[in-house]
Amino acid sequence: MSDRTLAERLKDAAVFVTKDWAKQRKAEERHASALANRRARLVRASDYYNFKSAAFEVMERAYMAASANGTLPASARQVMYQARPFIQEKMGGQQLNDQYFCQQLLPDYMAEYKVAWDVTYDDRGHFIEPHTGHSIGLGTIGVRDYLASIDAPELAEPSLAPGGVATRGPSGCFGAVLFIEKEGFLPLLEAVHLAERYDLAIMSTKGMSSTAARTLIDNLCKNQVPLLVLHDLDKAGFSIVGTLQRDTRRFVFGNQAKVIDLGLRLADVRALDLEASAEDVFDRGRDAAKLENLRKNGATRAEAEFLLTQRIELNALTSNQLVAFIERKLRQYGVKKVMPAKDMLAETYRMFARSNAAEQIVQRELNKLDADADVKIPPDLSERLGKYLKEHPQERWVEAVKHLARREAGCGATSGCARNGSPARDPDAGSQQAPAGLSASSGGSWPAARQRR
Repeated sequence: MSDRTLAERLKDAAVFVTKDWAKQRKAEERHASALANRRARLVRASDYYNFKSAAFEVMERAYMAASANGTLPASARQVMYQARPFIQEKMGGQQLNDQYFCQQLLPDYMAEYKVAWDVTYDDRGHFIEPHTGHSIGLGTIGVRDYLASIDAPELAEPSLAPGGVATRGPSGCFGAVLFIEKEGFLPLLEAVHLAERYDLAIMSTKGMSSTAARTLIDNLCKNQVPLLVLHDLDKAGFSIVGTLQRDTRRFVFGNQAKVIDLGLRLADVRALDLEASAEDVFDRGRDAAKLENLRKNGATRAEAEFLLTQRIELNALTSNQLVAFIERKLRQYGVKKVMPAKDMLAETYRMFARSNAAEQIVQRELNKLDADADVKIPPDLSERLGKYLKEHPQERWVEAVKHLARREAGCGATSGCARNGSPARDPDAGSQQAPAGLSASSGGSWPAARQRR
């Protein structure tokens, strides 16, 4: 007979038979989904439904709601927010996994029913061409547009570029910067031409701003260019707003930017009737510390108390709701089209008038040229090209052919070409002038282009 007491044996037996229950309760303390799953098992959902069948039943309605009846792009998460209440109701309260919906259920539905919905996903990397330097983000819209643009090489016949106004930075280009804490909304904003209609520069990040982003903001906004911040209604969203206007250990601002919090704020959520889209949050740490952090970063007391247990993403808004919300805020804070000063306006008008006259002169001369006149193709051109590329492997065949043609015409690498037996002239020699109104390149006026060389 064991010398263990009856009490000890009873205790061990109780621990043994309740260990699964104890494990379940500990899980519920960490994750709300564990509690929902237990309740769903106790109150069994209909045998007809599983996550896939429930999602497929509501998928079309969810997409149409998110995309304004298919007239605007919608992110996968926007579709998920519209579908989630129906799915979780049919599943007896079990939590829908966001990634499972966005990466499996939604693509499976589109493939099975062969629907060409305009559903967008965030960029997950970049693709860069050699020689051209053209770069695209590896997201839905970037890849789609790039594939649609692929074509055979197209020759650009010689011409002189008309006049234009080259800008870099806010002067003459944009009057405010919109900072969005998510990257997935850019295709939607491009579809409605938000940046162009409001002369608005747009920045986006995934979560907290980097030091590079804050360096850009610090320099762009020093000339009274306001920074408008759009973020989720959650603790991280307020932290993003806070770090865009406050020094941190890693970054110290050199200028005082005008930072405007566009929301989401609790008042916006209530005005848009989004409270049903709230998600439970389980941030670690003491409530007192979280309240202090939220208040430090600009949350009201009511918002801070709400955010202790709940959060609401921008993705809860449908595409047309989000566009209307942003535009209402832009008008509220006086964001308008950029208008130049009177002197700049008059000078720009004169420049384009001269450019139009010069363009007509150049076109008349180009029309006189015969594209095939006096051009003899070297019989060994392929061999020359191969030799040149072997000697200059970093160059593309296009630049190589250009070099061979210039050499055949007696042109130097930087000098002009010989014509009718006359020696080639260096374009930088003497006081050479360009026709009034013409650019030496695609950006800026002729004098400005010469000064940059």
